[in-house]
Amino acid sequence: MLVVPVPPVPAFTGRRAETAALSGRLTGREGHDAATVVVSGAPGMGKTALARHAAHLAGDGFPGGRYLLRMVRPEGVPLTAGEVTAEVTAALGPPHARGRVLLVLDDVLDADQVLPLLHTRPDVSALVTSRRGLAGLIAAHGGWVQRLGPLAEDESYELLTAALGGERVAGEPDAARALADACCHHPLALRIVTARLLTRPALRLADCAEWLAEDPLARLSLPGSPHMSLRQVLDGALGRLDGGAARAFLRIGAHTSGDVHAAEGAALLGLPLPDTEDLLERLADAGLLEEGPPGPYRMHDLLRLYARGHDSPSVRPPQKV
Repeated sequence: MLVVPVPPVPAFTGRRAETAALSGRLTGREGHDAATVVVSGAPGMGKTALARHAAHLAGDGFPGGRYLLRMVRPEGVPLTAGEVTAEVTAALGPPHARGRVLLVLDDVLDADQVLPLLHTRPDVSALVTSRRGLAGLIAAHGGWVQRLGPLAEDESYELLTAALGGERVAGEPDAARALADACCHHPLALRIVTARLLTRPALRLADCAEWLAEDPLARLSLPGSPHMSLRQVLDGALGRLDGGAARAFLRIGAHTSGDVHAAEGAALLGLPLPDTEDLLERLADAGLLEEGPPGPYRMHDLLRLYARGHDSPSVRPPQKV
């Protein structure tokens, strides 16, 4: 059975504003209800943890229960729309069989994967996580989107304190902030480094921060845990892109250091402006760029480091798409 009760999130910290917004939308507080809510953002931003946490907080509003369905199998194969509907029907029965239900649909690849289910289950509210913005889903079905970025500095410090203990962090407050900076306030990076520190209780935070800053991507991993390796998570995200978008992402990350305007991207990629705008929009939708248009696009520092690590003569500008 792929549909399971939503597991709790141990020691969830941060994201207070986002949690309140999600809970309000799901429960209809202040008249801002939405039957479908999308949590989107770059790989490793904590979308699943936030969705699970919000689902538990909204529990009283869903007498039929709260369930999670992972939309990609462990081997990387996505569920088809037919499989999604069949799994939900097998687990929950026909519509209205058990009252209002909250479904966390985790790691949705595109709107077509879930629209047939949502159109035929009026008893279901869906909390969707996706690296993509899923504007097509919102346009076709309605709903609301919560986009996640890096943690705020105080939230990163709070996460370190919750994970490592107040005494250890309070003993090296400046080092804790340096450690959060070395992780670029990226939730997955912070989780990886705190897990490493918990297995090394004698390691000073200052020493860990200095060591990590030398080569963050190589060192933000835990042995034997592919899902806790930032590089492998980003490899998976890159693998979901078509060839043109992947090459554009790598080239932009490797050869820029700040904001990217469409005209600058066109010059860098050697493409006409309309084709470049399309590529940038696709990268933003995939969670690999933020903002734009009409303003500039931005790339998270760790994503930029990842792209630079792939820079080589074999990485060429994408062909016209």
